[in-house]
Amino acid sequence: MKSTLILLVLLALSARTALAAPQDEMILITGGTFIMGSPEGEPWRENDERQHHVTVSDFYLGRREVTQEEYKALTGANPSRHTRGEKLPVENVSWYDAVKFCNLKSTAEGLTPAYAIDGENVTWNRDANGYRLPTEAEWEYACRAGGAGPFSIEPSPSWTDANYYGHYPYNIEQNYFDTGKLDVKPGTYRGDSIPVGSFKPNAFGLLIKK
Repeated sequence: MKSTLILLVLLALSARTALAAPQDEMILITGGTFIMGSPEGEPWRENDERQHHVTVSDFYLGRREVTQEEYKALTGANPSRHTRGEKLPVENVSWYDAVKFCNLKSTAEGLTPAYAIDGENVTWNRDANGYRLPTEAEWEYACRAGGAGPFSIEPSPSWTDANYYGHYPYNIEQNYFDTGKLDVKPGTYRGDSIPVGSFKPNAFGLLIKK
């Protein structure tokens, strides 16, 4: 099944990997312990988001999403639905597409591929020094960037902070009706993806606010 999640193709590396890529493309995320999951009262919380402490080790993470240009250069294809420019993030890829891309990039840079792929069976070689996808814990840790709320942007993002659905600011009902914040108004709805790196980085330096 395909996914339209743009952030699916974001690359990670073990912290012990000698980087072949330019240093400005990968950021060292210093590990630590954080509370993963969401509090019970958080709007739109899923049942599998029980809060618990998780510790992650140091790892490298791509500063931004993989572009359509980069994806096509290695795979020969561009599955994206939004194709107004090669600097847009690649999207409409499956998890299998993403791990295959990681292996292709690893091979192209002389690194050991992180995944052994046998049909639909994929095994992660944790000793490999090649590119991989971040784990769920690594991803949430990097996105929170030291914060404890639903976003690294507090109290909530707007269309000027991210490629957000500007017609409906996050939790607008609670802000407007419960707290009386009458200045909370909808913003611009772009209705499309935008070039990578278009917004300010989060506290960890990541430009991943799609």
